[in-house]
Amino acid sequence: MAFWLSTSPSSRRTSATLLCLATLSGFTAQEAFARRSHSPRTPSQSEPQKPTSLGVATPDNALTRSALKNCSPDSKVTVATYNVENFWDDVVTNSGEQNYNEYKKGVSNWYTEEMYKKKAENLAEALRMAGAPDIVAMQEIESAGNTSRSLEILKPYVENMGYKYFALGKQTAGNPVSVTTAVISKFPISSNSNLNFTMATQGSKSDETMTSSNSSARDPQVVNVDINGSTLRLYVAHLKSRRGDYASGDAMRYTAALLMRKDIEKQRAQNPLLDVLVTGDFNSDETERPLTEGLLSSSDKNNLKSDSSHPDMYNMWFELPAAERCSYMHSGQLWCLDHILATANLFDGKGLDLVEGSFQVVGHNGGEAADRLMKSDGRTPYRWGLQRSRTGSRFTGTGYSDHLPLVVTLKQTDRCK
Repeated sequence: MAFWLSTSPSSRRTSATLLCLATLSGFTAQEAFARRSHSPRTPSQSEPQKPTSLGVATPDNALTRSALKNCSPDSKVTVATYNVENFWDDVVTNSGEQNYNEYKKGVSNWYTEEMYKKKAENLAEALRMAGAPDIVAMQEIESAGNTSRSLEILKPYVENMGYKYFALGKQTAGNPVSVTTAVISKFPISSNSNLNFTMATQGSKSDETMTSSNSSARDPQVVNVDINGSTLRLYVAHLKSRRGDYASGDAMRYTAALLMRKDIEKQRAQNPLLDVLVTGDFNSDETERPLTEGLLSSSDKNNLKSDSSHPDMYNMWFELPAAERCSYMHSGQLWCLDHILATANLFDGKGLDLVEGSFQVVGHNGGEAADRLMKSDGRTPYRWGLQRSRTGSRFTGTGYSDHLPLVVTLKQTDRCK
């Protein structure tokens, strides 16, 4: 997050740096959260072929010529992760005991058509201010036992920005989570699956927080996105919140992170060229065990550049100076709990590659996003408005989320070949 007290982008960035530097030295993670928290088409046999000087027959048709003429050798693809802060659907009865209090029948004004549509409208506005990224991984979408209608409500508000494909994060049957993840994309989603977190935790710890009855035992979502013939395998996670005991919560977060890493290792063994991004809200910063040991998060991309089979994952936060690593605020403290990590294949010059220096926290560079996604103090996210009282809760229809979106750019290096 940034500290914008001036209308000048440069002064805003300076203020953001000073604020983050001040907060970085103020508290430890444990103290702050101690009790909370397309390719040319192959011609048919009847299409004429034209020999080249190398003696290789190439398609001779208008479609192919046009595609090659207009092809950009470094076609760009933007990917975002965004905790949207509790986007429920319009069905009051589909979450059962997993329903949050403010979404229970008669407790708030959420189920008025005006309110849930306003949430969708504001989310679409936030994506527009983020540059309408091509692929968006989202967290805190109502699960409702895999029946949530939240994406159906969102769809009319984002279709005009090019989003055509929608995938709700699946949860293992019987897993009593309240919220899940989702992916919306301008490119086809060829598969949508989940990693069974409750299976991974069996026998690993006797603590109550590690059992399948815990509503934070959310299965990570895994989608494959077809980007003009290249596959991006995208992991989307929303790990255990920081509320409650830190040690047991950290154990849950570490177990989920390790589950993803083991699956990534398996997939890369089967396909050494596979391009992988890991995204989401990890409720851990870049120095904590779920990142450093669970996912082998690294600040050194040179190792990955020199060895495409390297097991480490490059954490995009290290694209920014330490003072600018913040996208969430809690009790006056700024944190980077949201992450985007890349495997070594995204540095190999094949398929998809990371555009270095492209990582950004939306709102940190001033402009409309800074003015609207954050409060007037320039540091606090302008979160989705909810007023609680003894008689119930009331949504105000204002604000966006308590997190800021993160965006990174990839390039398709061999699209024109």
